[in-house]
Amino acid sequence: MPLKTEIAATLRAIRQQRKLSYDNLGDAAFRTTLSLLERGKSGVSIGKLTELAQALEFDPVALMALCVSLQRGERFEDTLASAQAELKRFAEAGGIELLHQQMDGKNLAKRSPGKPLRIQSLLAVQALKAQGKTQAEAVRELGLSHSTVQRYWHSDHPTP
Repeated sequence: MPLKTEIAATLRAIRQQRKLSYDNLGDAAFRTTLSLLERGKSGVSIGKLTELAQALEFDPVALMALCVSLQRGERFEDTLASAQAELKRFAEAGGIELLHQQMDGKNLAKRSPGKPLRIQSLLAVQALKAQGKTQAEAVRELGLSHSTVQRYWHSDHPTP
């Protein structure tokens, strides 16, 4: 989902609407980055995009909403309504609590090494185990690798 063109158009429009010239915007490296972005010649990280939004005195979420609405070919109000509906579904499904569990204060919480646990796969494997199926049958039915089935088969992770 590259947004190079949409970011270019959005940054240009914001800068023009705010009547800001490149000279008004920080050091030479910053101006060069902005110039490359406005011409669609460079990609950008979320961190850098946030810095650019701050320099333009524009909310970074609003900036992204404009970019995504351009990409989708819809009004920004519809993009925001879609995002709000997604956030509501995320929150209702316990996502906010999970999100907070990923943080340790202002730092990312450590997780155990290895592949992240896939709850749906774990539940499916444990359900087949409870039905008396074999690991080989679980591999065939679920399309998971033997090592994944074995890991979930012997998992002591509590099921929700």
